[in-house]
Amino acid sequence: MTCPSCGNAVPEGARFCPSCGHTLVSRPDERRVATMLFADLVGFTTFSETADPEHVKNLVDRCFDRLAADVTAYGGQVDKIVGDAIVACFGAPVAHEDDAERAVRAGLQMQRTLAELRDLHQIGAEMRVGVNTGEVLVGALRAGGDYTAMGDAVNTASRLQTLAEPGQVLVGSATHEATRTHVRYEPIGALVVRGREEPVQAWVAVEPVAPPGQRPTRARTPLVGRDAEVDVLRTVLRTTIERRRAHLVLLAGEAGVGKTRLARELGIIAREEHSAIVLLGHCAPYGEANIWFPIAEALRKACDIEDADSAETVRAKCRTAAVAATGLDDDSPEATRIIEGLLYVMGQSRPGTGVDPARARDEALRAVQAFLESLAAGRPLVLALADLHWADDLVLELVDRLMVRFRTLPFVLAATTRPELEDRWMPKPGRHNAVFVNLDPLDADTGADLARTLLGPEADEELVAMVVERSGGNPFFIEELVAVVAESEEEPGGSGNGHLPGTLRGLIAARIDALEPAERSTLEDCAVIGATGPVELVTALANTRQDGEPQLTRLANKDLLEVERNEYVFKTDLIREVAYSTLTKAERARRHATLSHHLAARATKTGRIEEVLDQLAYHYGAAVELIGELGTVEGVPEDLGEKAVSFLEQAAERSAQQETWPVAKRLLSMAIETLGDTEPDRRLLLLLYRARARTELRELFSARADIEAAVELAEPAGNAHALARALIIRGDIELKENDVAGSVATLAQAVDRWRELDDPAGLGDALRTQGMTDLFRGELDAAAKTIGEALDCFRSVEDRRGEAAALQNLAWIAFYRGDLDESEARLHESATAFAEVGDWGGLGWALGLLAWVRFNQGNLDEAERLASDVLEESRDVSNRWASGIMQVLLANIALWRGRSTVAVERAEGALTVFRDLDDAWGETQSLAPLARALACLGRSREADETVDAMTSAGTRVPDSAVGLFPVMVRLHIAVHKGAPDAPSTADEVTAAVDHGAGILAEHATLRALAVLQTGNAEEAVAALEAVHATTTEEGPGAAAGAALALAYDACGRAEEALRLCDGLADGAVTYLDHLQVALGRAFALVQLGDLPGAEQSFWRALEIADRTDSRLDQAIARLARARAWEEMGRADADEAAREAAARLESLGFEATGWDTAFRLAATGGAAPT
Repeated sequence: MTCPSCGNAVPEGARFCPSCGHTLVSRPDERRVATMLFADLVGFTTFSETADPEHVKNLVDRCFDRLAADVTAYGGQVDKIVGDAIVACFGAPVAHEDDAERAVRAGLQMQRTLAELRDLHQIGAEMRVGVNTGEVLVGALRAGGDYTAMGDAVNTASRLQTLAEPGQVLVGSATHEATRTHVRYEPIGALVVRGREEPVQAWVAVEPVAPPGQRPTRARTPLVGRDAEVDVLRTVLRTTIERRRAHLVLLAGEAGVGKTRLARELGIIAREEHSAIVLLGHCAPYGEANIWFPIAEALRKACDIEDADSAETVRAKCRTAAVAATGLDDDSPEATRIIEGLLYVMGQSRPGTGVDPARARDEALRAVQAFLESLAAGRPLVLALADLHWADDLVLELVDRLMVRFRTLPFVLAATTRPELEDRWMPKPGRHNAVFVNLDPLDADTGADLARTLLGPEADEELVAMVVERSGGNPFFIEELVAVVAESEEEPGGSGNGHLPGTLRGLIAARIDALEPAERSTLEDCAVIGATGPVELVTALANTRQDGEPQLTRLANKDLLEVERNEYVFKTDLIREVAYSTLTKAERARRHATLSHHLAARATKTGRIEEVLDQLAYHYGAAVELIGELGTVEGVPEDLGEKAVSFLEQAAERSAQQETWPVAKRLLSMAIETLGDTEPDRRLLLLLYRARARTELRELFSARADIEAAVELAEPAGNAHALARALIIRGDIELKENDVAGSVATLAQAVDRWRELDDPAGLGDALRTQGMTDLFRGELDAAAKTIGEALDCFRSVEDRRGEAAALQNLAWIAFYRGDLDESEARLHESATAFAEVGDWGGLGWALGLLAWVRFNQGNLDEAERLASDVLEESRDVSNRWASGIMQVLLANIALWRGRSTVAVERAEGALTVFRDLDDAWGETQSLAPLARALACLGRSREADETVDAMTSAGTRVPDSAVGLFPVMVRLHIAVHKGAPDAPSTADEVTAAVDHGAGILAEHATLRALAVLQTGNAEEAVAALEAVHATTTEEGPGAAAGAALALAYDACGRAEEALRLCDGLADGAVTYLDHLQVALGRAFALVQLGDLPGAEQSFWRALEIADRTDSRLDQAIARLARARAWEEMGRADADEAAREAAARLESLGFEATGWDTAFRLAATGGAAPT
């Protein structure tokens, strides 16, 4: 057998000519990171003018033979010889781990060779050499069949050659970066290169400063040099178990430093020394459309589910695991909820028809938490997540949530990550413990120990030293270097003399190039499928060329993959990245298309399309994107685009149901781009779907553009349903843009259109949307009427979920009206309907409103519990609006518990959410507790500025009740401070109050206190008795009663005040109610002559105030004590007065209103003149 290029003999079975490097097997086109060398002889023209042509030709042949030999000696391949120039490629068709270094060394050697020839033949020829590294496309040209390289890296190398001085080797920046530790350079700076807009940095290679590397071996990596880190992990496990304190462990470092190996050691220790449950999941950088994949993977391991299991088997295993963990009865509703949620996360089920997607996802994550919590309650639990830097933001939020939820359990969440994660996420602090372990490369001694272990007991010390030096102590680099050495020893016929690799990419590429064609093709198939996947898929894809399963075994034996339980996993995704990147875009498109066809055919046959929907969308989408870049691709079916649109649409619908709006938008965008203008009706629907997604993401400008494009398609086609749907979405957009008038008009049109269409379901949606708009603009009667009609529509078509939502909306209206009993009754109806359809998320919405009802009923404990649960779940499902409104409620609860600092934090958190959402209504809700809490803390100027901000935000909300909020808050603060302007502020509110019994009672109580602070006790008593008669002595009614007791004191009606305080003792809710009851009792006892009892009550009042962080109430309580002490004639009265005055002075006001009221209460006399 002879080489067709050089004619020399080649061994049987050789893949490349040992003389010239010419390929002897047919190779497909590939994308490669390669180093190109251009060398051009100068000075031959003058010599040719006087020399015999035959002599010139022989001399040129001799020169190029020597120069080509230099190229092949350093592992390159001569690409072509054109005139006086030679072009060579390093890194294709076979890569070496140090191709850039080889190319530079070859260039320097070629200069030396030419110098020898110049001296030998007495010729004046010199040579310019340009070297550049980058991605190229390599393959055989159809015309002529010559193997060549093309791309910008090739062109730049040519340009560098023309800019080099004779005798120079000029390199680009990528080549310099890859070789600067082994070659000495002199910088040239930025050069202007013809054909490029940007200048190119260049360096002149002077000489090598280190000998060429040597090739390594391979072996599995033991844990070496990590004793300190292992001790830390042992301590974490011991502390977690002994103290039942959850730990978050982040193992951070660059790729290959041993993060995963250390996490694996943690799992081994946990299992063997503590009998812990260890669950593993990994985050993939691409190829996994399921954002919850790492969690799903861990759950599958926990349930012992295998990929080949049928749907029935999966459900059975899931049920067995859930029941065993939780101890619930097999047929209990809670067990069913957990099982269905786990199956949903694992992609084994989807919500029922009509179930709100957000609620389904919410319920699924609740199930995950319940299941893992049950596991941790029984045995220590370790959840290890690999490559957290590739995790979706929702997974990162789940990490935070799990640490908060499991803080008192023996639970360890260990995650490996690269440093770039900190640019977008840091774990939130909490009552759990957190340990950050930053892994550095091994030092020289421990690196050498690792290399010796891998190389074997007879390892050459020089080779060990070279492995450590070239690896930089990176354990994975060491392992891979050793692996290459081992494979070269197994294949003595391979090329090269064992040079050590300089970069990980080159190393992996070298290992891949050493594979047999069938092995390599199978590895590429795996790269197309994903970081992990079932063997069955690999076999299906590989069978288009060869039997894939035996190749997987060989790849596992060569430690490129791990194959276990009919599933393969790349040893590292870097191997997958290199394998995938070598495929041309056309070949990627073909394999993605083939894989899509197989998945679709199999799923259609088995009726389990939902299980592979995300994979279908990914692979179809990838194929379509690639075809979009290239045009038509041979071997890809012409109907690929049509199928891609179908599955992209289905996957987008699924994402919308899960309320992962960014994913839905991306999938819809791909579907719209793929569809083009071929199917207007289908494009119209996709545009409407994307408009909805963009509206939810508050990308309102883009959402409007989609609506306009949809309308342009719908109007000529007369698609009335689409036009009506567009009106609903447009009305929602306008509402979010704070164009309430526009929203009202648009939704009115939508309702009219659906009436004309006689479509009860669509009419119900339009009416309910219109009703919610009425609610947010304060038109409660209109909202109740419209949503009531929507309720009738839903009932007419037996839409229980729509009915449940409408009932919840009606409960909201009743709540706004202050009718808490009706609101609670509606919520019970709504909850029943939600439960019937299995929409536990909808039930969560009902619980959120119930939390507000409980707050207004005075049940702060239940309100806080409900609000905290809803807040946690809303964050988990990225429902920012729900998160914001629950933080508002929790801020109010904290305010009434006397935790003003906490109230500020919660209110500011809510304010940030609503401002991000540009929701003026939510802003006003957030600013109310913020202003009052700031006033309690003595930050009066900030409180006033906050009220001003409320006023400004309120102008953007058409609800007149919202416009009243700032004045009400200002009145609260003025009365609380005993400010002189409290009465005038109360009068300002009086004319405007007409929004709900609760607000009326609240205003009347505040106004009466303001009157009392002017000294008109009788008028205050009359007003407060009227309010007290309409309320109970429990919950909110206690505020009016406490104020009345103080007014009775001011009128000298001490016995009545005392009886009232006795009745309020158990009914008071807020700290302020308790404080005023204590003061009312104390002043009554002063008037009745029970001075010891009065003294005790005043100390009780101070104790109540001092348990809070309200500086305002602490000062007011001391002012009350001072006025009583004066009346009682105590010796320390002056000291008490000075203390009260000092505290008030530090707050910046005198509390004249309270001073007047307390003097009257102490004496039971008339108002001072």
